[in-house]
Amino acid sequence: METERLTLRPLGESDVDELTALHADPEVMRFLDPAPIEHYLGDSFLAAHEMSTGRFVGWFELKPVGDGVAELGYRLHREFWGRGYATEGAKALISRGFTTGGVRRVVATTMFVNAGSRRVMEKCGLRHVRTFHVDWPQPLPGSEHGEVEYALTREEWQSITMWQTDLVDLDAYFERTGASASSSLTELHEKHVRAIPFENIDVMLGHVPSLDLADIQAKMLGRRRGGYCFEHQLLFTAVLERLGHTVARRMGRVMTGPRTHFMSIVDDHLLDVGFGAGMLHPMPLVDGAVVDQAGWPHRLRSAEGCWVLEKEMADGWRRMHAFEPDVEQLPVDYVMANHYIATHERSPFSRQLVVMRLEPRLSRRLVGSTLTVERPGEKPENSQVEDLAKTLESLDITLTEGELSHIEAISGTTAGARS
Repeated sequence: METERLTLRPLGESDVDELTALHADPEVMRFLDPAPIEHYLGDSFLAAHEMSTGRFVGWFELKPVGDGVAELGYRLHREFWGRGYATEGAKALISRGFTTGGVRRVVATTMFVNAGSRRVMEKCGLRHVRTFHVDWPQPLPGSEHGEVEYALTREEWQSITMWQTDLVDLDAYFERTGASASSSLTELHEKHVRAIPFENIDVMLGHVPSLDLADIQAKMLGRRRGGYCFEHQLLFTAVLERLGHTVARRMGRVMTGPRTHFMSIVDDHLLDVGFGAGMLHPMPLVDGAVVDQAGWPHRLRSAEGCWVLEKEMADGWRRMHAFEPDVEQLPVDYVMANHYIATHERSPFSRQLVVMRLEPRLSRRLVGSTLTVERPGEKPENSQVEDLAKTLESLDITLTEGELSHIEAISGTTAGARS
C-alpha cells in the first residue's frame, strides 16, 4: 500500500539487516523491550520506505489481538522523526483496518513518559483510555510512571474522517484563545468567543468562505482573522472532539429565515460560539433555563419538538433561533447553507459588512458603516465609521491594503490616515 510519501509492504528476510540496524539504536529502543528479529517477519509487520528516495524508514503494524480489536505499533529510524511519517503511516493502517480489515477498535500502548508516541496516537484520533502499571522483570527508566492505553472505535474514526478533527492544531488554537486542554467547557466557550471575531469579510471580498478545516485554521489561527458561524463551529467542535467531548452538530432557523445557523450540543448544553455578539457561555438544555450572557439574559424554551433560544430585550423576550435537537447534520448540509449565506440576495451577510465582538458587559457591532457599542441597561451608542482600518483594528481585525480598499469601496467608509 502507499501513502502520500511512503510505500508499505510486508517485512521479509531481505529486511533483516535494516531491522537489526534500527533496533540497535538505543534512542529508538529507549521506551521498548527488544525482541528477536524473527518476531517481526510476518504479514502484520509492514516495512516502510520513503517514496522519493527508497530509503528504509522503519516498520508499522496493525495486529489482531481480539474479536474486532487490533493493536497499532510502529518504529522509525531517528533521522525520520519529526517529519510526520509516524502519523501518516499509522493513519493509513487505521483506515485500512476500519474499511476493509474488519476492525472495530484500534488500541495502542506506550510508556507514560513517551510523549512523542502519545502525540502520534492523539494525531491519529486515538483517545487516552487508562494509565496502568506493569511489574516488568527489568523495568525501563520511567516505568514507575506507568503505561498508557489509547483507543479508537470505528464510529469515532468515521466522525473524525467526516469532520477532519485529526487536522486540528491544538497548540495554535490554545495560543490564539488562551485556553488549554484542561479548560472546562465553559472556559473553552468564553475564551473562543472573546478571542476570535465574528465577521463576514471574505463574503464582502467576493468569496464563499472555505469550510475545509485546514483553510479555517489558516485563516483564524494563522492570519488571526475571524469568521461566521460555520467557520467558528467547525473549528470549535473539532477542538472539542480532540479533547474527548462527544459533539452533536445541529442546524437552526434564525428568526423566521431558513435553517442556516450552525450550533452544537455537548453534555446536554447548547454551545454557540458563532452567533455573532450573542452567547458567551453554554446553556443547559432545560426548559425555561435562563443564563446571563455577558450581561444580557438568554433563555432556552422547549416548544413543539424544538429548542428556542431567546434574548431578553426592553420589550420582552425576543426569539433568536430555534433548532431540533435530534436531527443529525452532515458536512454537505453546512456547505449548502454556507453557499446560501454567502451568495443569496436575501442573506444579511451577502449585502453588508458585519463584524461583532462580545465580552462581559460590552457588545460591539459594525454593520455596514455603523458602529454600535452597547452595554447592559444603557442606550446603545451609534456612530458612523470614518476610518475603517482603525475601527477594524479596534475589533481585532487587520486587513491587507487591497482587502481594506475593497471593503471601503463597498461599505461607503473612507480610508482615513494611513502610514
